Amino acid sequence: MADTTHISEDEAALYDRQIRLWGLEAQQRMRISSILISGMRGLSNEICKNLVLAGIGSITIIDHNVVTEEDLGAQFFVTEADIGKNKAIVSADRIRQLNPRVVVTADNNDIRTKSDDFFKPFDLVCLTDCDPYTMFRINEICRVFDKKFYAACTYGFYGYIFCDLKQHEYIVERKVAIPHKDEHEITKLKKNDEYVSFQCALSKADWTEISDRKLKKISPLLWAIQILWKFQQEMGRLPVINDNSDVEKLLSLRNSYLQTIHINNLLVTDEFLITLASFTFAELSPICAILGGVLAQDILNVLSKKGAPINNLFVFDGLQGNGYIYHVEQGKHVV
Repeated sequence: MADTTHISEDEAALYDRQIRLWGLEAQQRMRISSILISGMRGLSNEICKNLVLAGIGSITIIDHNVVTEEDLGAQFFVTEADIGKNKAIVSADRIRQLNPRVVVTADNNDIRTKSDDFFKPFDLVCLTDCDPYTMFRINEICRVFDKKFYAACTYGFYGYIFCDLKQHEYIVERKVAIPHKDEHEITKLKKNDEYVSFQCALSKADWTEISDRKLKKISPLLWAIQILWKFQQEMGRLPVINDNSDVEKLLSLRNSYLQTIHINNLLVTDEFLITLASFTFAELSPICAILGGVLAQDILNVLSKKGAPINNLFVFDGLQGNGYIYHVEQGKHVV
């Protein structure tokens, strides 16, 4: 029987650069990790590519949808010949070709129909392009089973990553100058961070003590994405901007939601919110590549226990070329 707990000489040669970067022990942790990726679109394609090339142990991709002509833009695991076929099944074959050492499994069922026990075997669950209710449910399941949880999505030029690791211990390495020598030594600091659930993060209401100057430095994308989630929760879908009733509903939700959390409506203008909503169905390859790269690297950091992960919400504005990390937690200030 093959030894699945130790890296072979061939693997050591293949992953040599990574092992030099984060060490043999970290690479070994990744090698025995099992990851679930939900939703096969441009963003998840980038995530899968980066994780498989890095040498994770196994990856399961789940999607009940079939390939359409619109999928041929930002998704590089499907071709025109795959139109009408299940996304997960046709993508799995091409993902395997990236790294035959990684076990790739395809599931063509709807993740919303899965029982709680389905998530038990995985070390980490990553949802892409999911609705808020699905994120609420699966995040809570992951917390019960002590599984790492990520959720992410792109909206054209914009995107977000949410991370809930519940409790995560990791190592931070720092260069420290040696007195009277033109040299540095590497010190290792063990840290332990606590995370909150997706639902708890969205329940944050303590914005009143934050100064107006600090509020203006917070990207309006932070609130605008949450307003989109509110729309999805009430309407069961994303807004259609050429539908006037959807625009009116979106702006009404903006007004009521920001009033509830004591934020001035002017911080999320009509123009900005409508622009974001107009991109909700768009996939742009460069944005998928950037956000997918950030997310995959964060997952690798978590699995290897090297470096501080996102805690807990990352938003990306591709038009400005900026990404922001906000620690959003119920009853506490945003950091």
